[in-house]
Amino acid sequence: MIKRNVFVVAMSLIMVGAAGVSSADREVLEAILIRVNDRIVTVSEFDERLEQELRQLPDPPQAEALVIYRDDLLENLVNEMILMERAEEKNIVPDEAALDDAIAGLREENSLQDDELFEAALEESGMTEESLRDRYRKSFMIQRAAQGEVRPTEITQEELKAIYELEKENYAVPAKVELQQMIFPVAADGSNAEAVGGRVLAMLERVDGGADLQAEATLAGVEIQELGAIPVQDLRPELVEMLDPLGDGDFSDPAVTAGGIQVLRLVKRIPAGYRPFEEVEGAIRRAETEKVFYDQRSGFIERLKENYLVEVHTERLRGLAGGGLDG
Repeated sequence: MIKRNVFVVAMSLIMVGAAGVSSADREVLEAILIRVNDRIVTVSEFDERLEQELRQLPDPPQAEALVIYRDDLLENLVNEMILMERAEEKNIVPDEAALDDAIAGLREENSLQDDELFEAALEESGMTEESLRDRYRKSFMIQRAAQGEVRPTEITQEELKAIYELEKENYAVPAKVELQQMIFPVAADGSNAEAVGGRVLAMLERVDGGADLQAEATLAGVEIQELGAIPVQDLRPELVEMLDPLGDGDFSDPAVTAGGIQVLRLVKRIPAGYRPFEEVEGAIRRAETEKVFYDQRSGFIERLKENYLVEVHTERLRGLAGGGLDG
């Protein structure tokens, strides 16, 4: 089965072809939406790109969210065109072997090693292998153009701990109960339910008296199923009520279900709290490092705008209707 939307991940939003085409290289027959020096993107080219991006989303935005999505795409495109201009000024040329590795990684990640599946996925995404390669090529150039202007920033552990405390509610963990269950089978007509129930009660009494639970379950021919730690807020109200009087290690009363007689064991209660700093330190560091990078990148782009001819004619954007564009 072909995976959908496989080419959205790790891809620059740069326009295929249009963002890299000089206005001097073709006759302009329609309104220009974006100009960065000699690079241009026309209204129809942007509309086509927007439609392509929307087709690749599992749940495309609607109404106001669609306008925000379009405006973000436009802003990203302008920034990338500026960085492409800078990349060419610095004669940045991506390593073709690195492009090979990137595409091979994409195929492996999406189980598309088979050439026919790969070609079908490309076609479904409205691309060819060459246009995919061109996207990666431009993405690498943009990244290198930005990376060359961004200073490495060391974030201390003290700073990370301060961020953790400030955003601690993001790492809140709800109260949970860790549960096990045993299902004792009964006849389809329920004729032996009472007898089975009696054996279950006798077994539970032995375990309460110190007998080994696993040994008793094995003798009874049932499996101790680990249900794991479940947030209390996710439990049905009747289950919360049933567990309420139980302490750690206690069993529920046997209950007749469609699958047989069920017994739950409350392994332990896990109180509400927070994920420890050590567990989330890496994620916080990555997020802050990325934030610093993009802040510096934005500043660099603003400085480039002072030296480049940058025109964005938002008044030429077409209206949006439903999930796509109207005419």
